[in-house]
Amino acid sequence: MKKIIYILSSALLALSLIPSAEAQQQAAATQTSPVQTSIYEGQISVKIVRLRQVRDSVQVLLDFDFSSLRIPTQRTLTLTPVLIGTQGKNFKLKDIVINGKQQQKAFMRKVELNGWTRQLREAHYSVISLDESTRTFPYRQVIGFESWMREARMDIITDLCNCGGEAQQYASEKVANRIILDGVEVYRVLPNVAYLRPALESVKARSQSNNVFLDFPSAQTDINPSYGNNPRELGKIENVMKEIQRDKNIQVRSVTITGYASPEGDVNLNNNLARGRAQALRNLLARRSGINPSLYRLGAGGEDWEGLIKALQKSNIQPKQQITSIIRYFNPVERKTRLKALNGGQVWQRMLVELFPSLRRVESKIDYTIKAFSVDEAKEVIKTRPQQLSQNEMFLVANTYEEGSKEFLSVFEIMVRVYPNDPTANLNAAAAALLKKDLTSAERFLQKSRRNTPAYYNNMGVLYLLQNNLARAKGYFQRALELSPSLEVAKKNLLEIQKKQETDSKLSN
Repeated sequence: MKKIIYILSSALLALSLIPSAEAQQQAAATQTSPVQTSIYEGQISVKIVRLRQVRDSVQVLLDFDFSSLRIPTQRTLTLTPVLIGTQGKNFKLKDIVINGKQQQKAFMRKVELNGWTRQLREAHYSVISLDESTRTFPYRQVIGFESWMREARMDIITDLCNCGGEAQQYASEKVANRIILDGVEVYRVLPNVAYLRPALESVKARSQSNNVFLDFPSAQTDINPSYGNNPRELGKIENVMKEIQRDKNIQVRSVTITGYASPEGDVNLNNNLARGRAQALRNLLARRSGINPSLYRLGAGGEDWEGLIKALQKSNIQPKQQITSIIRYFNPVERKTRLKALNGGQVWQRMLVELFPSLRRVESKIDYTIKAFSVDEAKEVIKTRPQQLSQNEMFLVANTYEEGSKEFLSVFEIMVRVYPNDPTANLNAAAAALLKKDLTSAERFLQKSRRNTPAYYNNMGVLYLLQNNLARAKGYFQRALELSPSLEVAKKNLLEIQKKQETDSKLSN
């Protein structure tokens, strides 16, 4: 015997939902495209043909596809559509009951033994066989409309009973966000973001700093390229120099080499060691890097107290505040005396071991300029070396793409990665995030944006508009127009608020 599906639906009700030809034409004009989803681990497809308020009722038209459904032979699957509102409100619609093969045989025997054939025919459900001609089934029901249903969603409860001693399986899966209300669609706002065009850089001046941790024999300044970690450290800095030298878009202006020493020992000795070691590195790089030797400079370094403060903040050495105050408010001789006295010398010994080695370094700082790029050149450079582009060049690249497109948004994401602390880059990145409805990122970028500008106030308004805080959004748009009365995006956003409020008013009546 074939498996049978029992649909708890009224035959008269089904007939009442068949519209006239004229009604069908009217419905076609207002009906939204059906939404299709799947439940029960993808075995059942559900198409929401209509879930709409019509005056004082709600029409529920669902098409079920059971082509992939498999039911254990001694079990029964019950599907229950249910409207779920706020504050615990809900309404269960008629069930759909699907029996396994053995369960179906048992049920049919009860129908025959008890003479239920007429009652079954006249009841709220009908019986169809699950063969190729009935793999799909239209579910039709009309219920009375209540005000709480305005915000209700629809779930379908799937309940596989514990027939034959098997464990019960129960789940509730959402298939629709809300009912379409009579004559009113929920208004989805269309936000309009604003951008700031970055300032034009007449000269794209950049710099790059690198620390080199060289090993020197005690109290010596000569560099032995094969000593200790020197092969690795020299290799790193030489590679940086050669890469810059080979780049035809870059012109080196100067290379400054600065030596630093840890602050134990005599101040004058430390300063001389730091300078001597920096001079040794300058001479070596001038010979081996390929950069014009006349561009090299020596910087003033010496004992690296600022570096010690930074290293201290990242360590667990205490008392940090007292150590920092001593460094800030006393001369080098006095500060060393006071630091050595802290906790019987324990603090000083820990700093000697944990912090001082990282202070013995040489810093190379390369100052250079980058050529200006045409828009076509910039579109290629941004793919591989975006750091060579100015913000204005990136902005021009973005404007070659359609606003909101993947390529358009990508440019502003790259811009804020290259210029993470720049207020203009952050404001434009916030605009891109708002277009993607990424409100978390947008809010973070806006916190670092250039404030007190029309674009900032407009984008803050868009953030609140998308959070459905219309009052705060309106205030920001009005502030943007106070600063720039001709700002079209702010005017459009105020119109969006008006449309949203008008629609919401209809929905609440």
